[in-house]
Amino acid sequence: MTRFTHRAMIYADERTFLDAAAPFLRDGLAADEVVLAVAPGSSLDLLREALGASGVQFRDAVHWYSQPTRTIAAYSAVIDQNPGRRIRVLAEPGWAGGSPAEIAEWVRYESIVNQAFAQIGASVLCLYDARTTAAEVLHGALRTHPELLGESGPHANEAYAEPATIYAEIDRRPLPPVPPDAQEMPVDDIDLRRLRAFVGDHAERHGISSARLHDLLVATTEVATNAIRHGLPPVTCRTWTDDGDVVVDVTDGGHWQPEGLPGFLPPDPLVRAGFGLWGVRMLCPLVQLRTGPDGTDVRLRVRTR
Repeated sequence: MTRFTHRAMIYADERTFLDAAAPFLRDGLAADEVVLAVAPGSSLDLLREALGASGVQFRDAVHWYSQPTRTIAAYSAVIDQNPGRRIRVLAEPGWAGGSPAEIAEWVRYESIVNQAFAQIGASVLCLYDARTTAAEVLHGALRTHPELLGESGPHANEAYAEPATIYAEIDRRPLPPVPPDAQEMPVDDIDLRRLRAFVGDHAERHGISSARLHDLLVATTEVATNAIRHGLPPVTCRTWTDDGDVVVDVTDGGHWQPEGLPGFLPPDPLVRAGFGLWGVRMLCPLVQLRTGPDGTDVRLRVRTR
């Protein structure tokens, strides 16, 4: 029996949604699997009405899909809490659009699922509403699910691309240039109080909340520490605002060659590896990493509110 399946279906009306979703969930309950439905509120209402009292665990996609690394951590927690049991997930993602950078990272997330959970006993069906979902998101869905669900049942997806291909495509895209009005400071000391003051002053002037300022400063400190310890000089921090976000960009002269899924999976609790890139990704809604012969660039974005 296949241990892990990851299918997508694009639907155009509520009846098609229910015709796919309800039997999928009922089959999981009949097999005594852990059954989870993650969807926007309107879809959850349809499912509750169709299924009645059941053992399905319902989760609101708006909160569950807050950012890719937190979503992976949430699914990992479900797996860890149910050792030895098969997991069945109906997922209607909480992102219907977004900026090109945000869409790219959610496409990466869907691809990561195939690699991160390949050895887990699980069936995942992702449903996308063709009426409300951006074309770029639908295109990404078709490239990140090995199987599609159609009227005649599941079938192999000829448009599927392996995770390594997806990652390479995303990471080859250059980051937007730093704007000319960005503030800049060199970073040359492991004592990073000056850096935190520099970033904090800029973020506070643009109205960032105290909770998000804390997250941004912790993440910036981790990225800068890694650049000093493991990269090459010069290390430079630049910060600016863009469309309501505070952006922090840390560059160094080193060429890091990441392996596996850097920072996307929870660290092994038995290995003391520090806060790391995983923690940075947990704190910041969007983390972009580019590395090459000219150096390494880590860019963080945090909403002000």
